[in-house]
Amino acid sequence: MESLAAVCLSGLVLFAASGLGRMARTRRLEREESLDERFLYDTVVGMGILSLLMFVLAALHLLHCRWIPAAVCGLGLLGVGIWLPEIVNGVARFFRRERSKSHVLCGLLLLALFVSAFVPAVAPPAMSDWDSLAYHMAVVKLWVKRGGFYYIDFVSHSNFPFLLEMLYVPGIMIDQPGAAKLVHYWVGVLLVTAVVVLARRHISRGSAWPSALALAGMPIVLWEATTAYIDLATALYTVVSVCLLLNYFDTSDRHYLTASAVCTGFAASTKMTGLLLIPLLFLWLVIDRRFLERQFILKDAARFAVLAIAVCSPWYVKTLVYTGNPVYPFFYRLFDGRDWSLELARNYSMLQREFGLGRSVHAFLTLPYDLTFRSDAFYDTPGLYVGPLFLAAVPVLIVARCGSKKLAGLLCLFAAQLVVWFAMTQQSRYLIPALALLAPLASGLLWRDMRLQKARSAWWTMVIATALFGLVTLVPGLSQSLPYMLGVQDRDEYLTKALDIYPAVKFANENLPANSKLALFGDTRGFYLDCDYVWADYGHNLRFSEHCASLEEFLHLLKSNNVTHVLVNFRFFPREQDAVGNAKLVYQAIRTGRFEPIYPRSYDGGSAAIFRIR
Repeated sequence: MESLAAVCLSGLVLFAASGLGRMARTRRLEREESLDERFLYDTVVGMGILSLLMFVLAALHLLHCRWIPAAVCGLGLLGVGIWLPEIVNGVARFFRRERSKSHVLCGLLLLALFVSAFVPAVAPPAMSDWDSLAYHMAVVKLWVKRGGFYYIDFVSHSNFPFLLEMLYVPGIMIDQPGAAKLVHYWVGVLLVTAVVVLARRHISRGSAWPSALALAGMPIVLWEATTAYIDLATALYTVVSVCLLLNYFDTSDRHYLTASAVCTGFAASTKMTGLLLIPLLFLWLVIDRRFLERQFILKDAARFAVLAIAVCSPWYVKTLVYTGNPVYPFFYRLFDGRDWSLELARNYSMLQREFGLGRSVHAFLTLPYDLTFRSDAFYDTPGLYVGPLFLAAVPVLIVARCGSKKLAGLLCLFAAQLVVWFAMTQQSRYLIPALALLAPLASGLLWRDMRLQKARSAWWTMVIATALFGLVTLVPGLSQSLPYMLGVQDRDEYLTKALDIYPAVKFANENLPANSKLALFGDTRGFYLDCDYVWADYGHNLRFSEHCASLEEFLHLLKSNNVTHVLVNFRFFPREQDAVGNAKLVYQAIRTGRFEPIYPRSYDGGSAAIFRIR
């Protein structure tokens, strides 16, 4: 069964990382760490190492080598051999302990959340995986096809840092896209584990369960776990970096500081917003120890920053080499950048700032309410509810006593991330790293402050209600993907029902000549295409954002870029009466017969159609 192969491969990728992490980390620290801590730290560090190994292979143009999946599976089996005895013993000890009924119920609810997200995560990416099909997985497939990195001029996103996406390589190489999605799912499981570790070790042991459920039950986190996106990885490295930094504050062991710097660099390697973590943790490190051995702390802080920057630098150097801008396509006025323009930069910035309800003081003050009850303003995919965690946390943060520099530092880190997110693009999924810190922070304050004991019942009610609602939001995806996971549907049957453009893509793969090149209009999801393609809508790249004055000029533009066919997804393409610029010329080409319909055979204005350029 395909689904079983995807599960096994993703699990081996995870254990390959845990084995590499075990070999990389010092064994001396293990006496101070519980089993879940050791597995968490080793796996998170190992994921970054495995991704960098893939980076080297891609840079050397060895990414097409057929031995790569086998090598990863071999490393995975080695990791299983290293970890399995400890895991078996740890699970046995876990079940031998006496548990209260409340803990058992919490464990069952958490298990239900994990299982409900697991089923849709196994299935190949479909409608809910837009960015995965557009670039998270699609760009990796293009790199694998060419054997390594190359400049993809029509996808500016290909110049983003791709730490997690490089772990999708084995699944993509052996045509198991579900395995790539499951890698991100396992990252979500590790994220919940990291929140538990942070709460139990550094805040309050009693707050571990509510912290885990507060995060795992959030609908937006559950949805992310079913996709091949990367936001949970940014959150994971953020939480782990903080855990390791707090371990350093507790023990003064510089091994923890080094590991924290490495994980901070890995956070910045998942997406550019992760760069923010480097100066924030640098400041926290300096301020927290400003009165103790100041000269040594400044040296440690400088080493921390240098190491974190060095770890993430391969991705930004790659982008600099290909585009002339290390953070392409952002900060165009400062760095310029290849195949970009001031007009495109303005439009991109404007699109990013369309999320949210403004950037006034009033909008900031009402943010907890708006994220809870007007969450549709903060996302572009229906159903990505944030939930009431932030709203419920506000009175706790105001009333509770921090009682320690750790909690005060966590509060400041959360606040800084929130302010930067509010000032930049207010997309709710970009806030997940901050929410992953807020969950243990607010829960921990409640469980530490004895004055707030009566409020814990209300907190439990909020957490459980949110988790149950999160389960409800997964029902459509779960019911759609369950037949595939059970083997009742094959991949073609599943995708035909679950992905609107798949029938057109399948037709293109089976019927277009081998040297065909498709221009995509109204869509960017090219992952399942086997032929060459290009994003041709305005705003994605400089070449196809030229304003053509006539149909002949438009057709010349397409043909000069070797485009032979056009795929138009009318579901997301402007209506004919609203079309302007090149979009208007698309309709003109259809009406005049310069775009000849080949799927379906006659243009009917349906969802997705393929045309031959005449």
